[in-house]
Amino acid sequence: MSQLVGKELTKELFDRLKGEEIASQVGKAIVLVTVDERGWAHPAMLSYYEVVAKDRSTIDLAVGKTSTTAKNLSRTGKITLLVTDRGVNYYLKGEARELKESMDGVPFMSLFRVAMVELLQDQEPDAMITSGVTFSRPQKKGAGEMAEKIFHGVRRGA
Repeated sequence: MSQLVGKELTKELFDRLKGEEIASQVGKAIVLVTVDERGWAHPAMLSYYEVVAKDRSTIDLAVGKTSTTAKNLSRTGKITLLVTDRGVNYYLKGEARELKESMDGVPFMSLFRVAMVELLQDQEPDAMITSGVTFSRPQKKGAGEMAEKIFHGVRRGA
């Protein structure tokens, strides 16, 4: 059962999301949920290269500018992020607004800022989370450089 932690990221969660130890999060995904035009939950995933906590109550996201997620965020401003990994399971609820329709250097990505509204923790004492959602990126030419470009854009708010 989830429990309300507050309106700000915990120190542990802020340290995970502030982008200083990004190499330790390679291959891990953060699930996000928006609300579509029909009222249904719309899930999507971002890498840690696309999510950067600016402080304990503000998170910037890079989202594909023509995606359903971007359209949902622009329309409703509602978002939930699921940060799940070994021993970690948080639901971050917030209000999102678009800062830039096209990010500098990556014009196909929009930059959104999320103001935290509520942080929930969901840890059952007898059911330990053993992993989160993970992925592997093919060794495609330029993929790593593009991820780095997006990450640096989110960090500087471009």
